[in-house]
Amino acid sequence: MSDASWVVPGDQVLHERDRVELSLPARPELLFLLRMTAAAVASRADFGYDQIEDLRLAIDELALTVCGDEASAGRLQLLFKWTDDAIEVVGIYEPEDSGGSRPDLSIAQPVNELSARILDALVDEHGADVVSGCPRAWLRMRRRKGGHR
Repeated sequence: MSDASWVVPGDQVLHERDRVELSLPARPELLFLLRMTAAAVASRADFGYDQIEDLRLAIDELALTVCGDEASAGRLQLLFKWTDDAIEVVGIYEPEDSGGSRPDLSIAQPVNELSARILDALVDEHGADVVSGCPRAWLRMRRRKGGHR
């Protein structure tokens, strides 16, 4: 995936050390790895317990947005970035080179609408689009005042 694929609206300049990249098969039973990574990143960024749990839920919705709810022959690429006051996650679904199928986004549309409503309640900003023919979704969560710091 090119560096341009990771850039989303309102992106901040981050230090290279403040990022985690994760690549895994697009299978629902592996979503726990995404939730664990999200919790670790949010904890590292000094977010409070409630926001960590919100981010874990939001990660599920982000994955559903780009992959749908069934296993596919592709990979889910995620980039977690953080600053002193915000976390940003970008997810991109990449089909396998050997003719892997991409989720039919027209079928998943009701899931995407529900996911968008859930994300509205959990994070400050989010969006979805297609980059180089691959579905992409992103979210941004700012630390609430009265958090750990």
